[in-house]
Amino acid sequence: MFVWCASPAALSAAELKRRVLVLPFDNTRKNKNYNWMSDSIAQNLKDDLLKSERFEVLDVTLLRKIDPNMKFQNLDAKNASAVAARLNCEVAVVGRFSVRKDGKKEIVTFEADGVDALETQTVVVKNTEAPINAEIFDTVDKLAQSISDELAAKLRPLDAASFKRNNKLEILIRRLENPPKGFLDDLQIIGLKLNPVFDIDTFEYEVAMTYDDMKEFPKVKFEYQYWGDRKTPVVTTEKLDCKNEDCTITGHLPVLKLAASKKPDAVSYTLRFKTPDPRGPIIGRWWVTAGYPYMKSFALAGQSNPDAIEPGSKLQLDAMKGFGFLEAGIVPGRWQFLPWNVRYALTMQAGYGQGEMAQYLPDNPTKVKIQLLTIGGGVRLDRLFQLGRVYSLAPYIGYTTHYQRYFRQIDTGFLQTVGFAPEAGLNQYFRLGRRSPWQLMFTLAAGSYIYSGQSLFYGRVALGVEYVIW
Repeated sequence: MFVWCASPAALSAAELKRRVLVLPFDNTRKNKNYNWMSDSIAQNLKDDLLKSERFEVLDVTLLRKIDPNMKFQNLDAKNASAVAARLNCEVAVVGRFSVRKDGKKEIVTFEADGVDALETQTVVVKNTEAPINAEIFDTVDKLAQSISDELAAKLRPLDAASFKRNNKLEILIRRLENPPKGFLDDLQIIGLKLNPVFDIDTFEYEVAMTYDDMKEFPKVKFEYQYWGDRKTPVVTTEKLDCKNEDCTITGHLPVLKLAASKKPDAVSYTLRFKTPDPRGPIIGRWWVTAGYPYMKSFALAGQSNPDAIEPGSKLQLDAMKGFGFLEAGIVPGRWQFLPWNVRYALTMQAGYGQGEMAQYLPDNPTKVKIQLLTIGGGVRLDRLFQLGRVYSLAPYIGYTTHYQRYFRQIDTGFLQTVGFAPEAGLNQYFRLGRRSPWQLMFTLAAGSYIYSGQSLFYGRVALGVEYVIW
């Protein structure tokens, strides 16, 4: 494994070839008879650099598509670096040539510079000359080979893990080299995401919408940018009412199409909105909380609270203390039928308490520890008030029926009973992130377990989480 990791093949996997921009050679004497050399020499240099397999190579063909009026004369290291940066190139090769007469011969002199565009400095300088005949191309080949060798020696490949090219430029280069079929350069639905991410030659998209999205975006707004010649897309819709780029959703699973023209075979982009079921989810919310109950028994309205436990008597509930309380619940999303935005929920509760109660005589120093396990379920009615995107609250009333067991030890005799528990309280919610479905839930509540002729009142606080679907 060590040998494999240290091998050139393994090392090269983390390397990125530098990209070289070969610029047209400058005809310094402006001799029109030899203007053809400007691009011809650059093309030969490009071909020879490619043969070396040490670099990626681009020429100014793409730059001229970006800016047809760009000038390439009198470039120094700084200017050449700026031009190279426009095509995500890390190296630029710039040159110039001039033709002079030597008797009956015409001699061309070449000067070429290799520029490190990342450091904005010249790293290779070459000068040569040749008669203008068949030898000229051999001279250009040798020049290209020597430039390639020196650039490879002085400029190592880049670290692919740490060096990143401008992604927008990379997309532009790819599109200029391989002209797309599509006609839009960008397409967005404000606040929502396309799936897959927009690409000029991908024509089918989905836009997933949650119930929160439906509330936040009763209208959807689309934006686009053109590629190439400016066009006004032909917009057709299903279950969308559009005015310019603003669309109101009028039904389930709407569709938006943008076509290049009215021709039946015109290129078009289709966006399918995956809207949630208009009836709502089966479960709109669910929550789990845990907290502490304070318990107290009062002798009110004929209810009695014995001073001590005697055979056949009631329990001395005044001594009962709460130790823990759990609650879980769900809010159905469908089938909510109550007026004024009141909603119902189904709850399950469990609690534990214990108390030391006097036996036979109120002042008996020997106390009996009685434990309480209570489990029940019921229904709750609440009204939610949304105060901004993060905070909301809901006052509620509820009713649960509890199965309860009072016992001294879990494996000994016990008193089994049913408690009927009305409850009122206030739930407060703090959303964990503007678009998060999770909320922190804080509960303040009070209620009572009602028995025949006796009650056990409680007040409780609880903290938990709620997951919001609708």
